[in-house]
Amino acid sequence: MKAVRSALLSVSLYIGLSGTDSATIALAQIQAAGSQASSQTVEASNAKAAKAPNRVLRKVVIRQLSRTRGLNVDGINVVAEDGIVTLLGTVPDTHQIDLATDATRDMAGVREVRNSLTLQTNGK
Repeated sequence: MKAVRSALLSVSLYIGLSGTDSATIALAQIQAAGSQASSQTVEASNAKAAKAPNRVLRKVVIRQLSRTRGLNVDGINVVAEDGIVTLLGTVPDTHQIDLATDATRDMAGVREVRNSLTLQTNGK
């Protein structure tokens, strides 16, 4: 606590000795730095908030695919962005490509399905 008081006293003395113009400039610089830091925090918060619906949609699609009878979801990855869902990965047969597309297309929040699923080869 003594260190804080000492720092405040030093700043006060500096401002008092340097004159009004320097004090005004120093205060403006401090306020600008605080404003910039606040602005960066808000931008990061907004970016995080914008990604939240994409994460939720991705989880819902994954859950739906895992509940789809006859679909092997082990090799499927889902990317969701602004209602556009991309299915990536591999499935064991062509029927499952259509099954995954149909299960995803009918879901609330899905505007478009981009299916990039491929067939598994060599047992992988």
